[in-house]
Amino acid sequence: MRTLLTHYLEVRGDKRMPSRRDIDPACLGPVLPIIWLSEYEPAAGTFRYRLAGEEVNEIFGGSVAGRLLSDFVAGDRFLVVNKNFLRVIHDEAALLASGPIYRCTDRIAMGERLVLPLSSDGVAADGLLGATARSALVDLDVISMNEQTSTFVPIDDLERAVKSAVGD
Repeated sequence: MRTLLTHYLEVRGDKRMPSRRDIDPACLGPVLPIIWLSEYEPAAGTFRYRLAGEEVNEIFGGSVAGRLLSDFVAGDRFLVVNKNFLRVIHDEAALLASGPIYRCTDRIAMGERLVLPLSSDGVAADGLLGATARSALVDLDVISMNEQTSTFVPIDDLERAVKSAVGD
């Protein structure tokens, strides 16, 4: 996650947010399998995935590229995930989540998720760059689905938050 966040901050430069074109896969080598990119589609009220790493596609049983979030995340989980992703766009904030992930599949695991806003014009958020790192699968009888914690960090505070978390 640190690799992704560091790259995001570097390519953002003095812009409010980087664009999808600013993201350089060559700088993200080890985390490419867990990364995904999506664009907000106002008419659909949700996000269309443009690409996803191998691990993300494997979780959903095939490529999610070109598909709407609602095509592969159903029901109540879609409502929660879409609401969180919309908040990243509207509040221009990073989402940091940990706990049970991929709860919309039969492959629930403990893990962490980082979702960052992207902007095609460098000003208004209209896309997402995300990564989801998972560990071992979990038994639903043992863990509560409500144990996921989510924190939203305004993009203006990202560099300060990183410095306070990892030092200078």
